[in-house]
Amino acid sequence: MTRNNTGASIIGWGETDFGEVPDKDYNDLNEQAAYEAMEQANVTPDEVDGIIAAPPIGGDELGAVGASALAEHLGLMPGLKYGSMQSIGGASHIQHLLQAAEAINSGLCENVLVLAADNMATGLGRDAAVEAMAGAGHGEFETPYGPLIPSMYALAARKHMEEYGTTQEQLAKIASIEYEHASLQPKERAQINESKTVEEVLESPMIATPLTLDQCSLVSDGGAALIVTDSESAHADHDTPIDILSVGEYDTHESIHQMPDLTTTGARQAGKQAFAAADVEHDDLDVIQIYDCFTITVLEVLEDLGFCEKGEGGELVESGELELDGKWPMNTHGGELAQAHPGGPGGLMHITEAVRQLWGEAGATQVEDAETALVHGNGGILSTQTVAILERGD
Repeated sequence: MTRNNTGASIIGWGETDFGEVPDKDYNDLNEQAAYEAMEQANVTPDEVDGIIAAPPIGGDELGAVGASALAEHLGLMPGLKYGSMQSIGGASHIQHLLQAAEAINSGLCENVLVLAADNMATGLGRDAAVEAMAGAGHGEFETPYGPLIPSMYALAARKHMEEYGTTQEQLAKIASIEYEHASLQPKERAQINESKTVEEVLESPMIATPLTLDQCSLVSDGGAALIVTDSESAHADHDTPIDILSVGEYDTHESIHQMPDLTTTGARQAGKQAFAAADVEHDDLDVIQIYDCFTITVLEVLEDLGFCEKGEGGELVESGELELDGKWPMNTHGGELAQAHPGGPGGLMHITEAVRQLWGEAGATQVEDAETALVHGNGGILSTQTVAILERGD
């Protein structure tokens, strides 16, 4: 029997358009997602007393935009009791869930809006994106040597291949699975609406050996939002709340040259925290959403979370267990490789997809009788690992 360790539940979600959305800036995208989430949760703006958001990366020249500025734009003022705008990259969405639960459990807030959106594709642009990737490393020991973010992840991929015999085909299979799931989405919900074979993934341009273009996350406009409230109210006032059973986090390093082991992430410790707190086993999970900035991230995290032994991730990928009819359908929306990736905010779509699955609203990729989901986040260069376990409330 599981138990809700956070005391908080999700009662509404919203998503924006995805891909290139030139007519919407940072504020507009957040507004679209936020109001959709509020409408679904049957919560009015004056009932939202907390906001947790991700800062923009895109080129809107927003300057030092803060949570209060975004809240004012969304019509949540006056009356805001808690506001936070901070990022730990692709691990933020799960940490934000925990922040929302803490604000609610403290009695500070009743309804917290968690949202993340950005216009990286039309706002940031190619040159600024390359510049951002070039400046991500340690200023003294990495950046002078010219590594981009993809090459740092490629370093981990090469090490995994050398140590465990993982193949390029196995890495490409991860992308192929996700492209298949994205191809089943409505066109407005996925930036890429086509399936790709392993061969096609491998034939895409090489970015950083062994990672080809199709094994790297997209550059997108888009975002998502959630309404989080206390579980007692959620169960009393809503038919099927989504309980946030547990959250785990573990950091191993910041700079890639400080990573203790290129083949092992902190997802091992974060996962253990989350599984233990929720009293859930791997066999209890119906769907999993793994942060997928690059295919090697997915492979290492699957191993570290215990879905297979270390070094056997490639075999798990080939087994079919991560596909829609498998044991653990993964990234059923297409993830950041194929659905959309508006920077770190893309992680929030992993949560909204889990909610859709648990509510039975996932359409062509719906997993039958899905009740329990695991969602993962990855910040930095395999640095910060976060894990949440969600369950459909009765």
